[in-house]
Amino acid sequence: MRCAGQYECPMRVRATDPAALPDLMDFLASWTDANVEQLADGTLEVSLLGSHDVDAMRMQLYLRIRAWELARGGTGASVEIDA
Repeated sequence: MRCAGQYECPMRVRATDPAALPDLMDFLASWTDANVEQLADGTLEVSLLGSHDVDAMRMQLYLRIRAWELARGGTGASVEIDA
């Protein structure tokens, strides 16, 4: 994974339902340590700021996405993190 620096490592997030992306983007952006941008191809680029290593950042993002999925009641939109 290519990182911009020690404290920022962007990860791409893709959803099977593109209509779910705005809600997911709002949810992730509500965290003060998250920088979220929507890319032209319908994916999100997410950077978690902090002194965590890449594996810890990936785990944090994974857990946040799973919490979002549970809060939505399992509507069927599958979300994956690309390395």
